[in-house]
Amino acid sequence: MKKLLFIVFSFALNLSVQANELIQYDLRVDGMTCPFCLATSEKALKKIQGVQYVSSNLDTATISVCGPASLEFDEAELSDLFKTKGFTYRSLEKQKNCSLPGSDGEESTPLETQEHAHIGEHEHKGEHDEHYSHE
Repeated sequence: MKKLLFIVFSFALNLSVQANELIQYDLRVDGMTCPFCLATSEKALKKIQGVQYVSSNLDTATISVCGPASLEFDEAELSDLFKTKGFTYRSLEKQKNCSLPGSDGEESTPLETQEHAHIGEHEHKGEHDEHYSHE
């Protein structure tokens, strides 16, 4: 009986660990030229149900998004989302594990409680309003 309880407990524990594992999508997006570009794109992605972490890199024109294994993206919807922001969605690459800072639970917290500061976004927005429709 103890062996059976141990097996059941181990199985349940394994399932809960798997449910907490996060996957990562790396999105390549053209046209992002400033911190405000990244901020508006991150903001839009954060609204998608299941997204827990978002990080972007202006130099590589990528946005990384982490969420549970059940998180899936439709490439046509991503294309439309970025097009409305004035950018061009290029590709998506799915990773097995999330490698974003804080996704291991140590350095930061998920988006629900995380505050993001984007230096100079308000001043910069005015410069690009005539060229891009960021919002």
